[in-house]
Amino acid sequence: MSDPTRNELLEIYKLHAELADRVSQRREGANRIYVCLLVGLALFLGIFVRFGVKDFPMAIVFLVVGIIGAALSISWFIVIRSCRQLNAGKFDVLHELEEKLAYPFFKREWELLEEGRKLSRYWKLTIVETGLPIIFLTLSMALIGISFS
Repeated sequence: MSDPTRNELLEIYKLHAELADRVSQRREGANRIYVCLLVGLALFLGIFVRFGVKDFPMAIVFLVVGIIGAALSISWFIVIRSCRQLNAGKFDVLHELEEKLAYPFFKREWELLEEGRKLSRYWKLTIVETGLPIIFLTLSMALIGISFS
């Protein structure tokens, strides 16, 4: 197989950059779904606490909502982590392709951001994003704890 031409490399590069962007878009869509599910769960809990069935034990409701919330939070965290890993691989490939092109756009941008090592320079979005599932997981675990007290 012959070496690809510069134009072929550029087309491959553009396609791969688009695929990396799509992973980010899917992650964003997943974030919206998880936020809606967890907020809906919290809304259900609030409504049940306020208007719930008179003789139904609240401990069971707290336990079930806590378990569902914890499962959703853990699942969400895994999705974010998987997307981060997938995009890291995609950007490694993009950096390799850039070595054969006129300007290493992504590699240079990453260098300017000090590769995310200094928080004063750049906060990795997926690191920031994982805060929300951790918060929801903590709240869910608190509900589970309350259900046993």
